[in-house]
Amino acid sequence: MTYTFKDIAVFFDTGETGLRVLDIAASLAGNQQAHLIAMTTATADEGPPADHFARGAAISEVIARRSASAAAHISRAGQLLAKFAARHGTDNTELRVIASTESAGESLLHALYCDLLVIGHPEPHGAPHAWSLDQVLHRAGVPVLILPDAWAGQKLGQRITVAWNASRPARRALADAMPLLCRAQEVQLLIVDADRQGDVHGEEPGADIAAYLARHGVQVELQCLVSRGRPVVEVIEEQARHNRADLVVFGAYSRSRISETVFGGVTRHMLSHAPLPLFVSH
Repeated sequence: MTYTFKDIAVFFDTGETGLRVLDIAASLAGNQQAHLIAMTTATADEGPPADHFARGAAISEVIARRSASAAAHISRAGQLLAKFAARHGTDNTELRVIASTESAGESLLHALYCDLLVIGHPEPHGAPHAWSLDQVLHRAGVPVLILPDAWAGQKLGQRITVAWNASRPARRALADAMPLLCRAQEVQLLIVDADRQGDVHGEEPGADIAAYLARHGVQVELQCLVSRGRPVVEVIEEQARHNRADLVVFGAYSRSRISETVFGGVTRHMLSHAPLPLFVSH
């Protein structure tokens, strides 16, 4: 069976970091032969401070100037989308210009009908103000690829570390990431403190899921580590860097969000810090 993404959506703007997110999304779409939905908010030059105090005929002039600025922004966004699509052989693209004031429910619909959503971090460049990663994960169930602004890597998905804890979210993340896992050169399946969860891991922690991945053509290596009192998320980050990973796959909120907030957790830390590109599902 061949696993591919058919529809990839990306939020971007025309700034340097926003265009890097678009470039990576276009590259991924080209590799997967996927339809690329590039989304950006309609922005306009704010103009001089005096525009905020315009009256009478001056109001029409301000509106016309801002409309022209927004049109220029849309035109530039379309040209840049075409440029990156041509660079990566992405033949099927779509530009969506959305209002920055869209409600959370409206913005959720843009992610609902795609296989993967790509965003920047710490800001989702080009997303509406009300857009929420938590809402996408919990209400839409769409996996999200998070690209940190500080990440300087050139290729994505060649060396993948999967944080596995035998939970439902972790299993969902594996299924969602299969188009990437099958194409990776190396996949490290990482389990931390397996002895604390013997009831879910079985006698040979990771053996069954590693065999499952191997049967699907994944080049998988099993890694079992002990935290020795350190935070589990610290062990995951350290091992991912040791693996020279360019992507970390994990299932979000294996514990409830309340537990994550009170006791801390892998999800909350990873989503707030994003030390490496993250592929996350719930």
